[in-house]
Amino acid sequence: MITHERMPLGARMPWDAVIVTVRRSLGRTVADVAAMVEIADFPLSVPRALDQAATWCREKGLSNIRVILEDEQLWNADWGTLTEPSTQQKPSASPSRL
Repeated sequence: MITHERMPLGARMPWDAVIVTVRRSLGRTVADVAAMVEIADFPLSVPRALDQAATWCREKGLSNIRVILEDEQLWNADWGTLTEPSTQQKPSASPSRL
């Protein structure tokens, strides 16, 4: 089973992860995919968003996928297991300073 780390609403976006935000839109559950190096485009189905996030991790060298839920009831166990945020801070890559 695939595991994704959960991220609380309003948390700071990490430099080294892809963020999948699961939400309701027009009566459907959809997801937005974003990272510091990519801006979210149009909403996708959650499985497609998770696939896109995995692709960005591989192609852009990002460390993991973190999931934000607009509502707890939106998550479907078929999409994987959500873990609580790790208590240890992982070092994050920070942007270069000019």
